[in-house]
Amino acid sequence: EKIAAVSSRNHGDARKAVEILSKSANIAEREGTIITMDLVDKAMEDIERDKYVAMIKNSPKQLQATLFSIISSSLKSNRPLYTGEAYGTYRAFCAKIKMRALSQRAFSDLISELDMYGFLQARVLSKGRYGRTKQIIVNLPRTISDKLKQVVLMEFDLNPVSSQFLFKELAV
Repeated sequence: EKIAAVSSRNHGDARKAVEILSKSANIAEREGTIITMDLVDKAMEDIERDKYVAMIKNSPKQLQATLFSIISSSLKSNRPLYTGEAYGTYRAFCAKIKMRALSQRAFSDLISELDMYGFLQARVLSKGRYGRTKQIIVNLPRTISDKLKQVVLMEFDLNPVSSQFLFKELAV
């Protein structure tokens, strides 16, 4: 009943309902239990995470590096992130992986693209005569953002476990 309710409320697509039911059944089989409300919630979270992972795997390297630097920066502080801070982290990451960094203008365009895809929220703030900046907030659950960081590191042929130093060094 929950799967039908969630599917009709969110998208009205029977294929999505079948996907949620299938994922719930796989998890229940692995755990040796019956399908419960908690397993349905877990299945929906897994499907959501897989959607973001597939999207970022098929993205250009510059977009992946942008997302990685923004997620890394936002996890260090519990306040909104601004374009200048995120760009500094992005440039440091590009230097570590020996990739040419884009200009700040192109980086800002990539932030807008990530906003459009739903990875983050970016709001333009006017600072008067001091110009404009984007306030960046990552609204993804911690499990999804951690998985995205791992995927990006693997896409750059970096081992996520041995790259823990990278997270510390990118503190800008």
